[in-house]
Amino acid sequence: MEGHRVQKKTKKGPDNPKKKGLWIGIGAAAVVVVGAYVGLCAWVGSSPTILKGVTVGGVPVGGMTQEQAKSTLEQSMEQSQALTVPLEYGTWSGSIQGSAMRLDGEACAKQAWQAGRSNFILQGGAYLSSLLGADRDVDLVLDWSEDGQKQLDTLLDEADELAGGGITQAAYVIEGDQLKITKGVTGVAIDREKSREQVKQALEDELAEQMRGESVQPETVTLTAHEESPQEPDFQVMYQELHTEPVDATVDPETYQATDSVVGVDFDVEQAKAAYESAAEGETVSIPLTLTQPKETKESLQAKLFRDLLGSGTTNVSGSSNRKHNVKLSAQACNGVVLMPGEVFSYNNTTGSRTAAKGYLSAPVYSGGASVDEVGGGICQTSSTIYYAVLHTTLEVVERKAHMYNTGYVDEGMDATVYYGQTDFRFKNNTNYPVKIVTRSYDQGGRRKLTVEIYGTNETGYYAVPKSTTYDQVNPTTQYKADSSIPRGTTKVDSKQNPYTGISASTYRYIYDKNGNLVEKQQMTSSTYKMRPKTILYNPADGDPSTWVNGVPPQPQTETPATQPETPAETTEETPAETQAEQPAAASSSQVA
Repeated sequence: MEGHRVQKKTKKGPDNPKKKGLWIGIGAAAVVVVGAYVGLCAWVGSSPTILKGVTVGGVPVGGMTQEQAKSTLEQSMEQSQALTVPLEYGTWSGSIQGSAMRLDGEACAKQAWQAGRSNFILQGGAYLSSLLGADRDVDLVLDWSEDGQKQLDTLLDEADELAGGGITQAAYVIEGDQLKITKGVTGVAIDREKSREQVKQALEDELAEQMRGESVQPETVTLTAHEESPQEPDFQVMYQELHTEPVDATVDPETYQATDSVVGVDFDVEQAKAAYESAAEGETVSIPLTLTQPKETKESLQAKLFRDLLGSGTTNVSGSSNRKHNVKLSAQACNGVVLMPGEVFSYNNTTGSRTAAKGYLSAPVYSGGASVDEVGGGICQTSSTIYYAVLHTTLEVVERKAHMYNTGYVDEGMDATVYYGQTDFRFKNNTNYPVKIVTRSYDQGGRRKLTVEIYGTNETGYYAVPKSTTYDQVNPTTQYKADSSIPRGTTKVDSKQNPYTGISASTYRYIYDKNGNLVEKQQMTSSTYKMRPKTILYNPADGDPSTWVNGVPPQPQTETPATQPETPAETTEETPAETQAEQPAAASSSQVA
């Protein structure tokens, strides 16, 4: 049997060209709608203005930029800050103004712009709903102003003080050798945390109403109270405040007066805790203190300062009025100088350079072994007199040099020459207390005198006696010096270049205890003073003095022999003035005498 192919019928369905085109059109329209909505969302996200219908605390800001909204809110806040919220607590009443709060306009404006824009996909819908009249309100961002919380705390303190429930904190005091602690008492007080929240919320509500233009009488805020126990004392802090090590009085280096001493205070912390815990509220307990007295009080130290004359020295001041003036002036510069323990006295640093600008006058000094006039002559007598006084103490001598020639106003080996910038006299305060130099220049018995006294605190009662031994004495020789001003046939002793006996000396300081027993013998210095010859001036026309008969110059011939003396003219010699030499033996430059 032969078969045949049967053609299948075409089915109706999606593959139908007409229906397929319809679906394509719907999809395209959907794409357009979705694209338009996405574009709207993007535009809304980039728009600088706040959505319509947005308010901040009821203040309309829709359609504004953030800056415009910030300005509008701040102006509204400024107009509302005069409002007053009444407060009460028991019998106390008070009030606080809206100015105690501060508006963060920038934060408010930012939150207003973000209203409806929290989600990209939803912000297009939020925009469309705002066009249809939807409202959105944003809370005001308020906080205490710079002084607002301080104002409130002051009010709370006042309320607690006037109408509080008698809460008493623990207290302590030192009475004699007892630490007395009074336990606190429980009472009723303002709940600070809750009251701050109450007042802040009331201010925020009233400010929001005012900014919306609603004029409402503010309600009185009744502050919250609660029972409050007194704070437990911090015994470690108490110990740190009260515990003190004893401190001895000391000498103020500027005023040279005794400072206050401190009594040491200590107590047993655990004993104090136990006594406090066992006490009833309001009860006072006593804890014994350990008081340690300082070794040196202000009164005892003040009584010791400069009480003892450690040593003194007096010299006779001779020479010209200028020299006496210089000695007095340099002594005044040293008068009242105080050395703290360990400090070193420097004569040059104390007096400074001796110049005419400081009032020093011209007087004899040595230059190359010869006496000449120079500003400041004589000031070495002051340094020598101070050294002489120091030798009568147990103070340490740091620097001292002898003069070129023996001075005569102190014993050999007890002088001290100085030359500014080169030679100084220094001594150290090696005691435990300050020492003071006191100088006096005065006239007595027709003579000028200089006295130096050194005051301090003699703890041991030791005292010193200086002595010197001399040896190798060299008597002055005689030398002649031509001087045409001398009349012929006569001679004259040079009164300015006085002769000096050469001599060596060893100086010792003998230290005795308060009972007069020798404790120590100290060798202080070895000094060598040069000899200076006696100088006789003569007229060079009289020839060489070595050729004179019997040391007498020849008499000049005259036209009237009858008037000539029958005997040779007498030589004129001036009695040498009291020695004033003040030059170190090794120096060759000018030295102040």
